[in-house]
Amino acid sequence: MTDEGRPSDRTVSVGEGSPVYRTTHDFESRRALSTTVIEAIEEAVDVEGPSSRVLADVIDPDCLDGLFRPVRHRTDRDNGIVQFPLKEHRITVYATGEVELRRIED
Repeated sequence: MTDEGRPSDRTVSVGEGSPVYRTTHDFESRRALSTTVIEAIEEAVDVEGPSSRVLADVIDPDCLDGLFRPVRHRTDRDNGIVQFPLKEHRITVYATGEVELRRIED
């Protein structure tokens, strides 16, 4: 983690010709999963307007937060993914907390 409480493991890589941006959400923190996704959008996607609004236009941030939130007795959810398009990117969020933004090439 950085001093600002943001994950420090952000990476941009090129695989199979597609630029990919990856970061990992820390479920132990008090931060919402949607906040991690919004920060990834701010770093990787050129959007007009607030990134939180842009995300809300394609997926409900509260539903995204609840989808992989630990269940009773703090049991982590360890499988599942959700994918959605945003501009020229495909965003994939894994139950493990990994967030991937992959540019969709025409």
